Amino acid sequence: MSERVFIDSNIFLNFLLREEGFYEGSKRLLSKVEKGEMEGITTLINIMEILAVLRKRSRTKDSEIVKDIEKIGEIKNLEIIIPSEIHIAQAFEIQKKSKLLPVDAILVSTARDFSDVFISRDTELKKKASGFVPMAEPEDL
Repeated sequence: MSERVFIDSNIFLNFLLREEGFYEGSKRLLSKVEKGEMEGITTLINIMEILAVLRKRSRTKDSEIVKDIEKIGEIKNLEIIIPSEIHIAQAFEIQKKSKLLPVDAILVSTARDFSDVFISRDTELKKKASGFVPMAEPEDL
């Protein structure tokens, strides 16, 4: 069974925005998922965040942004999860212990149940969440 990786929003944004210094590592990770070398997990919350950031930062027409977002859902071996009420309840406990933002706590709760490692470039998130789920960057894999 291949490794299950939870992919944070910033990894998709690195790729979609071709962010210098981060694009190649994020592209390699997404390629490994697409090839089936590992299983990718993300949440609908992440997809919504990506949409919001692209609308704010991209100069592309909105219809093109929406198409890019829909392509994420077509990535082979990537499962998009809708966090359950159990994940939200667990997130509250995580938030009390870690001081994570509410949305980040929900992501950590979901990642803990569905993946082996949480992939993110968010330094503060990695620091606060490391006691709940293994954390890494794309280049670590």
